[in-house]
Amino acid sequence: MIRNIAILFSVLFLGIIIIPASAQSFPDHVVINEVDLNPPGDDSVNISEWVELYNPTDSKIDVSGWEIASTTVLKKTMTIPAGTIIGPGKFLKYSYQTVWFTDSNDSIELRDKNGVVIDKTPLFADLKNDFSSWQRIYDGYDNDSITDWKFATSNAGSSNGKQTFSEEQQGTYVTLSVDKQHYLFGETAKISGKVSEEVVITYPYFQPEKVILTISGPNYNKIVELYPDMNLNFKTSLNLQKVLGISEGTYNLNVKYAGATSQTSFTVGDKIIETEIVQEGSITLQTDKSVYIPGQTVVLTGTTSKIIPLEGLKFTITNPDGIVIANGNLFPTNGKFTTTVFVSPVKPVYGTYEVIGEYFDKAVKTTFEVSKDVKESVPISLWTDNVAYGLGETVQISGRLNNIWIPSLDLEIIQTKNTLGSTTSTSSFKILDVARIQGDGSFAYSFNIPNEQQRLGDYRITVSKEVGTASKIIHAVVNPDEFVVSDEPLTLQTNKPSYDFGETLILDGFIANPTTRSSFETAVVTVFVLNNDGTPVSIMGVPEGARTTSKDQLVVVPYKLTAIPESSGNFNVKLDINKNAFFEGTYKLKAQYNDLTKIISFDVVDPLKQTGSQTLTLNKEVFGLGEKLLLSGILPPTGQTSVTVSLTKPDGSVRNSGATIEDQRFSWTWTTPISEKPLAIKSEGRSLTVSNYGVYKIEASVPGYSKTIFFKVSSDPENDSLSSTPIFVSTEKSIYNAGEKLKVVGNVIPRQQGDEGLVVPDRVTIRVLSGTFPYKQILESQVYPKVGGSFESLFDLPITVFSEGQYKIHAIYQNKKVESSFGVVNDFTFGSDDDVELLLSADKAEYYPGDVVVLSGKPNKLIYLEKFDVSVIKKSDTEITCGSFFCGKHVGKVTTLRPSPSGSFTYQFPIIDLPSSIGKYEFTVDADFDTKSLPFNVVERPAEMKTPSTIIEKENRITESDVSVTILQKSVDGNNVAPRVFSGSMLTNRVDQADVNLKITSESGVCIIGPDLECLVKESTRKPGQIYEVVEVDGMSLKVRYSGPDVRLEKFDILPESSEEFLSDMTWNVSILKDDQASRFYYKINYKTLE
Repeated sequence: MIRNIAILFSVLFLGIIIIPASAQSFPDHVVINEVDLNPPGDDSVNISEWVELYNPTDSKIDVSGWEIASTTVLKKTMTIPAGTIIGPGKFLKYSYQTVWFTDSNDSIELRDKNGVVIDKTPLFADLKNDFSSWQRIYDGYDNDSITDWKFATSNAGSSNGKQTFSEEQQGTYVTLSVDKQHYLFGETAKISGKVSEEVVITYPYFQPEKVILTISGPNYNKIVELYPDMNLNFKTSLNLQKVLGISEGTYNLNVKYAGATSQTSFTVGDKIIETEIVQEGSITLQTDKSVYIPGQTVVLTGTTSKIIPLEGLKFTITNPDGIVIANGNLFPTNGKFTTTVFVSPVKPVYGTYEVIGEYFDKAVKTTFEVSKDVKESVPISLWTDNVAYGLGETVQISGRLNNIWIPSLDLEIIQTKNTLGSTTSTSSFKILDVARIQGDGSFAYSFNIPNEQQRLGDYRITVSKEVGTASKIIHAVVNPDEFVVSDEPLTLQTNKPSYDFGETLILDGFIANPTTRSSFETAVVTVFVLNNDGTPVSIMGVPEGARTTSKDQLVVVPYKLTAIPESSGNFNVKLDINKNAFFEGTYKLKAQYNDLTKIISFDVVDPLKQTGSQTLTLNKEVFGLGEKLLLSGILPPTGQTSVTVSLTKPDGSVRNSGATIEDQRFSWTWTTPISEKPLAIKSEGRSLTVSNYGVYKIEASVPGYSKTIFFKVSSDPENDSLSSTPIFVSTEKSIYNAGEKLKVVGNVIPRQQGDEGLVVPDRVTIRVLSGTFPYKQILESQVYPKVGGSFESLFDLPITVFSEGQYKIHAIYQNKKVESSFGVVNDFTFGSDDDVELLLSADKAEYYPGDVVVLSGKPNKLIYLEKFDVSVIKKSDTEITCGSFFCGKHVGKVTTLRPSPSGSFTYQFPIIDLPSSIGKYEFTVDADFDTKSLPFNVVERPAEMKTPSTIIEKENRITESDVSVTILQKSVDGNNVAPRVFSGSMLTNRVDQADVNLKITSESGVCIIGPDLECLVKESTRKPGQIYEVVEVDGMSLKVRYSGPDVRLEKFDILPESSEEFLSDMTWNVSILKDDQASRFYYKINYKTLE
């Protein structure tokens, strides 16, 4: 820690502020690639000024409604038309009005449809009135620097050039750049760079490699030492003032890092020198698709880098036989040529078509294919965009006639299955409509599934006419992402694997190909109830063939049920589990449909016999704010009709209520507090505040019996757990400064005691120990826990006792001991002959109007001081900043501060929230033995960019057996984000769950999750007091959460153990261990914004 503080003060001494550099060579958004402010001719007469956009990404980007605007004098804004999409690596060129831009000192902005600035150029000047333009040195090259641009002959619509990288960058390398190539005196040069990897020196001692920057020029030489930030960027600045020794001329910059070097240069003077490079212009021509079928329309578009008045683009299209099928002359609209050509279905010619365009002295060629239309061997084809949908989603239906064209088809959509079993007048859903046929025989239709619970179920879509009929079944389910279509002819599924007496079993089945008959008869499904050995379960019933149901005819018959399948193939039956027909054990259900047979097992249990006493269960162990808690209980036979439920909160308050007992069972619900609003209470005359977070206790009791269960309310329920030990301890923060007060907090599960006679509560013993062997005890206290089990204690951390380092906390309760740790920072020097020095620091180097500057100071040794005199002034641009040295007496208002017992002080200076507050300021502190100054700056507050702190990427319904998932740190909307959590789930049929499993391996081949012996996690991580298991993978501690194998939905989460860390950039390998079973894999990656 002392070494880090020394580095910090050396950086302040050099006047360098290191901040992360967010600029990257190639951005992940559309950029302004080329601009012509002053083309040849009169800009006030001809619409000839233009802007070229370029998409450097690998994806199509919709730029509908985006704006291109001049920002200085004219401030004219053009809106891009709706439906405009720019493909990956493609260009778009736009012209707008006469005199769109000024010829000098104009900057162009590209904004999205929400008005957010996506890209902005530097201030440009173009007085040539020729074909020269400002263009990026490479397509999309962007370091937010004027050096990204060059002034050369325009080439709109074609490449400015692609950047190439040399083989030398295969190892460690470093880059270096400045924001401009030419500066005027008084400006500030911004120097930035990036290293390819972090290098650490291990000899003679462990330390990070430094970035050595050398700046040399006329009678000037300066060496700056920097360190790469967490994104491997480094940045500094140089004030180009003559009074600081800067002279006119060229300055060379050389950077060294781990043996790698890079150089650049810039010039300083009284005027800026411009350079120009002459290049050729260009013209482009393209089609909207590469392949067409007869009956479709080709959309042809073109662009040119210069617009010639009264000149049109001449084009011809020839078929594979060399015959011209279309030609014409196109004139530009907003700088773009557009036309359409219909591919006739009458005697089509298949093959490659050639398009040639000529514009003045330029020519361009492109091609497209016309291929045969392949049709299915059925009269009508019918498709939907998905098989399963959620409530409220839109179903997109499409299809085509394959043989005969007719104007329309009859369309029927009917809900064939209602999963709620509703029989009300509104339970049916039916649509009767007409599907209109297009000229190519295709048709389309869409409808919305109502967002009502009764609309869950199956839907049959049918189109028909005299030419034929086509049908398709779709499903409306709660979670369409987890829906798996079975390929078995007959499937069965129960709503639970085991049942208590008194519950109802629901058997759902599906027939892949239900039979139809010419008569009104329907084949039924017969379900037999069997013992585990295959013999039928017998009940009292009416024999087959009996025409009456009188008691005299009741005989012992096999237990069976029947179901009539729906046209979609679904069926279900319900079976009451009662003691008249069942005992404890395993049973089977055998379903028979025509010649198809399927068997499924289920268990019947008696919970009272299994537990032998009353039990309490909760739906969760750890809850968040505002969540619903459900307590379920089973009691032994007591004859009582109600149970008393007592809830004890962390503050000790008790809430009493009750619940009704029915068949020895009861349930009770409660909602956790909806907000973390502290509750103020008074105990023994002292005011305390306690939180709604903590451990709660529930006691359920009837006369003669009582049972207790605990749960926890947490701010992070997903990653928190309820400790199984009766005590938990931690400190209020992890790092303390010597001289502060240490606050130890914790919670215990109190021992159950009677309420008569002498009741002596147990105390908690808290000890503070050294963090190194032999762990000597330094402090100790004993406290009584509150009624709810919480406790706390305060300790002084004397400067002379607690040196810098780690310390331990031991808490002992009922002979159970737990441990925690904390760190101490001590900046005071003891036993040194160094002079007494005043140390000053501010909470940051730059502030905005309305902020509060926090100045801290103290001597480097523990000495007696009476006061500190502090003043602050606003500096003028002509004055020289003193930095850490004292220039003279106080100039501003003096404030006298009394030091703390440790000799330190803190002073807060509020900045007035007005634009006039912007400027340079300086603190001056007089401490009798030393006087120091500390500068700080007040700058304009930047526009806020709203970026979500968490970004989630999902991939659904992957059927492959091997999936590679690459997770990398990246930039989103100009903000750096890093992967935090890798989650996944695998869904399979219930009958296959024992044979289909997940296997997750890292890039280095370490098996993290899987059934193999070498895998680190082979079973569920959910255990009492634990939901995660911590494993070491490639030198990183990871928390793994796994549902375990042999379940229908296998789920996992992988994240760093430390909440401050992120997952490393790597490729994760996911294997679905199966043969030919059906499965679906889903995964998502949670990204967090880097602060």
